[in-house]
Amino acid sequence: MVCSLVLTAISLPTAVKATDYDTQIKEQDQKINELKTKEAEAEAALAKIEEELETTARKIEELSETKDVLTEEIKALYNEISDLNVRIQKRDVQMQKQARDVQVSGNGTNYLEVLLNSESISDALTKVQGLTTLVNANNDLLEQQTEDKTTVEEKTEVVEGQISALEQAETDLNEKQDSLDTLKIEQEIAKNDLEAQRATEESKKSEYISQKEAAEKKLADEQAAQKKKQEEAERLAQEILAQTNKVNVIEEDGTTTAVDTPSGGVSNGTDVSIPESAGEVSAAKQAAISAALADVGNSYPTGWGAQGECLVSVRRWLNAGGINFAVGGPHSGYVASGAKQVSLSEIKPGDVIQYENIYTPEGWIGGVHTVLIVGVSNGTLHIVEANNPGGSGYVSTTKGWMPAPPANFRAVVWRFPG
Repeated sequence: MVCSLVLTAISLPTAVKATDYDTQIKEQDQKINELKTKEAEAEAALAKIEEELETTARKIEELSETKDVLTEEIKALYNEISDLNVRIQKRDVQMQKQARDVQVSGNGTNYLEVLLNSESISDALTKVQGLTTLVNANNDLLEQQTEDKTTVEEKTEVVEGQISALEQAETDLNEKQDSLDTLKIEQEIAKNDLEAQRATEESKKSEYISQKEAAEKKLADEQAAQKKKQEEAERLAQEILAQTNKVNVIEEDGTTTAVDTPSGGVSNGTDVSIPESAGEVSAAKQAAISAALADVGNSYPTGWGAQGECLVSVRRWLNAGGINFAVGGPHSGYVASGAKQVSLSEIKPGDVIQYENIYTPEGWIGGVHTVLIVGVSNGTLHIVEANNPGGSGYVSTTKGWMPAPPANFRAVVWRFPG
């Protein structure tokens, strides 16, 4: 049962890991969006700083206007204070003069002395009246002097307070403007840095997109080349199938003779009629069984991918029935064709039994073998197989056959669609 099949496995190109590129691109999009959000926040903060700068500038301008008005008011107030001081000084002079006049004229005596020293009542009244007038005048001057001095002190205090408040407000606003100018510069630097980071991340994203496009193009080219190879292999298989009337028959002495046979194939005394159980399957699988039975007795060249190999022969028979059996390994070829594994108890005509290694199912190693089930009766199988014994390329049929895989191998039953 050991098949010497060593096929060229036409494996599909490894799929481009587009998801890897998509993940990288998605990560870049996330980074770019985060940077854009930060840029927007920096822009908003910068706009707020600009607004505060404008507000501060307006306040400084208003303060400057207020300062100009206050300066004029202060000048007027200082002039008023100056006038008051001049009047105060003049009163001081006048009061000093009156004091001297009183001392010189003897008007410094009291009212009793005036009365006693008067020559008559009329003279006394005159002297008292004069003295009263002088005293009242001095009192008026003293009262006015006191009021003017108080006014000077109050106005001086107001002026000094206004000047102090103005200077403090001006200092505060200038300090705030300096602070905002510094903050604006820092914010602009941060914003420019974010823009530079975003440009870098966008450049990386463009590189990933280019790499993805290049990988996808490479995959498409490989798939196109693979499809072309597969089509060529299928064409060759059909061509070989069409020429099965030319066969190599193994003689009793071991020699191989090329002979012409009818299209029904060679019986060589072998039962090649379609088993009754085959009627239970589809027309496509009946056609495949017919092709296999018609091929019994023929011999083909063997070797790497030759038509005499067991798996190549089974593929040829299935393809003759219109059933696709893709080129691939002892396991992947079935999966790629849409075939499903079934249990041995469920086996039907048209199914395929494949011996595959338990540890390396895709390995082309001694023990790999392929047979086509053409009939099932009372739990026993009727098969058609090629290249048994190994290297012969001979197509034979066996009734009452049961799987007997070598050590470390297993028999897998595959059912194709169709």
